Amino acid sequence: MATSYFLHAADLHLGFQLTSLGGRISKEKADRIRQEAAQVFDDLVSLAVERKVEFVVLAGDVYDHAENDPGAKQRVYRGFQRLEKEGIRVFVVHGNHDPVGKKMNAVSDAPSNVHVFKHGEVGEEKIRLRNAVEVTVAGISYETEAESENLAVKFSSVSGSTIVGVLHTNVGGMGTAGGHHNYAPCSQDDLKNSPVNYWALGHIHDRKVVETPRGFWAYPGNLQGRSTKATECGAKGVLIVGISDSGRIETPEFVPVDRVRFERLAVQTQSCETDIQVFESVLHEVQDVVRRNSGLPMLIRIELVGRTPAFEDLKKQNEELLVNIREHVSSVIGEGEIVKVVNSTSPNVDPQEIRQRTTVLAEALKLLDSSEAPDEVRSSVERLLIEKLVVES
Repeated sequence: MATSYFLHAADLHLGFQLTSLGGRISKEKADRIRQEAAQVFDDLVSLAVERKVEFVVLAGDVYDHAENDPGAKQRVYRGFQRLEKEGIRVFVVHGNHDPVGKKMNAVSDAPSNVHVFKHGEVGEEKIRLRNAVEVTVAGISYETEAESENLAVKFSSVSGSTIVGVLHTNVGGMGTAGGHHNYAPCSQDDLKNSPVNYWALGHIHDRKVVETPRGFWAYPGNLQGRSTKATECGAKGVLIVGISDSGRIETPEFVPVDRVRFERLAVQTQSCETDIQVFESVLHEVQDVVRRNSGLPMLIRIELVGRTPAFEDLKKQNEELLVNIREHVSSVIGEGEIVKVVNSTSPNVDPQEIRQRTTVLAEALKLLDSSEAPDEVRSSVERLLIEKLVVES
């Protein structure tokens, strides 16, 4: 069985300056990290060539801002030229960061292998693959940043035996919790009930692949992490999708292309008697995550958690805690850095044992238990009460 392949990427946000680094790391290191991150589109192109894909789909937000970045535009143009020489077609839709109405002209003068879908109605392009399967690539762009219309339902009339739909959308509001606006909202049923075999989606920075009766709908996630926000952490990259000679969509394969990786680590401190032991625990966790990520520069947010005898030692350090942890892990962090340390530890006392006492604190905790506040709020207040009334007494 002969299989042909295409590459699905989204949310490239080219031109993004990784401003989240701020002044948290040295200028020299920050500059090197930004230079590395700027190379990811080149790596996407190289991967497309190496894997001999027959077309590439870019599902919105190619650029981070409507005004674009000259260096990023040149990089994209050169990449498109390279793909053209290899006979690889490119299909692009505009998203909320690069809407057509903002006069996004960065790909208007692209080589002839690039097709940009217009706004207003779904466009269709046919492509004959090497395994003789005819694929219909259909897509629609945003006209404005805040697209409120359900664009997925516009694909109902697309024709073809194997259809790839390219859309920037928030499926079932799933991205709202992660800070993504509910643009071009649609439901999972809208996707499943359409004639589309593979939905090449963008907008949500978390990777997600869902099988449907006809094939799959999928978010590849963004191309390069940008901060230690949860949705920006972990490996970032693209999906390589196979189409069999019968026209069946095969399970997408995730391939990372990021050059800088963000991570969040929760370090347990319950068994640590001193701050030095806490630092050693951090060192081991950082060493492990650097090893697991193949030596990529890691930008890491550390959260110290748990009831620990080292609580007072850690609390006394305040702003120096980040500096001290950085120094302790300098031998293993390489080109990466610890960008933030959150001290969420609590005193080494048992809250349930405190509740059995006849004290003001015990009564306060019992009142807290009976409140209708969310669990996370009650947990935070409990920790603060114990810290204030036990440690400072």
